[in-house]
Amino acid sequence: MLLASPTAAKVALLAGAFASSSAFYLPGVAPIDYEDGARVDLKVNKLTSTKTQLPYEWYSLPFCRPAEVVTMAENLGEVMRGDKIENSPYEIHMHKEETCKVLCRMVY
Repeated sequence: MLLASPTAAKVALLAGAFASSSAFYLPGVAPIDYEDGARVDLKVNKLTSTKTQLPYEWYSLPFCRPAEVVTMAENLGEVMRGDKIENSPYEIHMHKEETCKVLCRMVY
């Protein structure tokens, strides 16, 4: 089958490419499959402010802390952006609905 113009050929090629693809990839974001009931790690990052150019570390503010704060970088992009990824005390499980649990009590 011959196409009438080069533009039509490009459109047909592009349409064929989209039709055959079923997923996309974002650099630095890897999908994770979770089983029902599996623990889902909730992580925290630095906080930025419109008042200052310097970011705040998450736990420099009075938020509930885990027993041990662990800093982790998952990819080079996070390191280059200056992200400060840390663990959190939240316990979340896949497909397990929970409401209104007390995480910790803080005195201000």
